[in-house]
Amino acid sequence: MTKEPRRLWEEVASIADEAGAVRALCEILADKDGRCFVSHLERKEAELCIEVLDRVSRGLYLTLFRFL
Repeated sequence: MTKEPRRLWEEVASIADEAGAVRALCEILADKDGRCFVSHLERKEAELCIEVLDRVSRGLYLTLFRFL
């Protein structure tokens, strides 16, 4: 990983566009140390993480639903 998980997380929390936040979160979750970092987030930060992941999963579901 090129950046520290904490630094990437700060990007996730501060990025205004959802796509940028998702990219930064994916970069965190792609690394073992990043996944460990995410598993130890404070409650408020964990809620933000879940919200970002929820938006991605909802978007995937809607995209797939259109093709069925």
